[in-house]
Amino acid sequence: MSNIAWPEAIDAGAIHAAREALFRPIEQARGLPGAFYGEAFYELEKKALFPGSWSIVAVGAAIPDPGDVLPLDFVGFPIILVRGKDGAIKAFHNICRHRAMRLVSEPCKGMSRMRCPWHSWAYDLEGNLLAMPELGGPKTSRVDGFKKAELGLKPIPVGRWLDYVFINLNGQAQPFEEYIAPLEQAMARFDFGNLRHGGRVDKYYEGNWKLATEGGIEDYHLPFGHPQLGAQNFRNSTPFIHAGTYAGGIVDLSGGEAGVGEAGDDDGESEGLVLKTGDGRPVSEMVVFNVYPTGTVLVSPDHLMLGLLMPESASRTRLELHLYYDGDMATDPALEEARAGVMDTWLSVVPQDYPFVEGTQATIDARDAAGVDTRFSPYWEVAVHEFQKMVIESIEKTMGT
Repeated sequence: MSNIAWPEAIDAGAIHAAREALFRPIEQARGLPGAFYGEAFYELEKKALFPGSWSIVAVGAAIPDPGDVLPLDFVGFPIILVRGKDGAIKAFHNICRHRAMRLVSEPCKGMSRMRCPWHSWAYDLEGNLLAMPELGGPKTSRVDGFKKAELGLKPIPVGRWLDYVFINLNGQAQPFEEYIAPLEQAMARFDFGNLRHGGRVDKYYEGNWKLATEGGIEDYHLPFGHPQLGAQNFRNSTPFIHAGTYAGGIVDLSGGEAGVGEAGDDDGESEGLVLKTGDGRPVSEMVVFNVYPTGTVLVSPDHLMLGLLMPESASRTRLELHLYYDGDMATDPALEEARAGVMDTWLSVVPQDYPFVEGTQATIDARDAAGVDTRFSPYWEVAVHEFQKMVIESIEKTMGT
């Protein structure tokens, strides 16, 4: 191992080799090399994966009212999300057009304009420049060569599905309607028309965003890592995949076992909490999948979870879980205990995954040096295999390799 050359960058040759090993039948495939979870590949993702993707960065519940403004950072880009007077959500680069000051630093409510703290340039919620005070000297705001109509905030395309907010940083992804259509069609059997936000969990994984995602879309580890869920009562998995948009699995609960809030309940959901299909029947399956690249969804008999896995570095991922219930079930005092049961389950499950993400992150250098390839369970980990393939294809598409 002393002759191993540790990679400082990921070149086209390394990507082609990873593709060749990965794009085999699942029982023969080798997973992404350890270096693809490290610093060099993360720098490549920041340039060649995330900017060209429709990436989930928030939920609408985080900016519920007109005049709400939410600043956030996504893979090195400062961004503002704004809820306009018409209720629509818009996104802008959080950069003043004067001297590139970060325009907004904290979430705000009831805003009609955003004012730069440095020189007081002001913008409305549509991103239009409103004011350049004293630009030409005392009491002089007009200067030749400065046209307000040309100096608005730089917009970012936005897409919406359920309560998710997607952005496309470089504006070059396929039209959002085309990207999301396969998922809309696959989810059409559920009645999501009256969902209301009913809780939030914020945590961190000390590991790469891909490791955090991969652990969330396979059921293989459930009885070993989350024994309190009683997974042995409902352990089955059918792939739920559309390349480029989502990858996960479906668990059949028609035998009457295990909603997420109260694993093992005879009726399959937390008492009193019910999600329904479009024809009014209770949901009798659990669907868990990644919305590529940054979303993780769980549909269960008692609630919907919309998750975000936000990369903060090559080895740190911020997790947001947002819980949704059908209509008044999100606020009904009589169902408070049932909702608390759902929340308690998530609060116990997420920390149980910390050592899995951290323990795998800890081996990313050593496994390549030792020549240890990762493999996939042909039954349980079809979604993980497909997710990794989407990563490689996104990089190749943008790099033109």
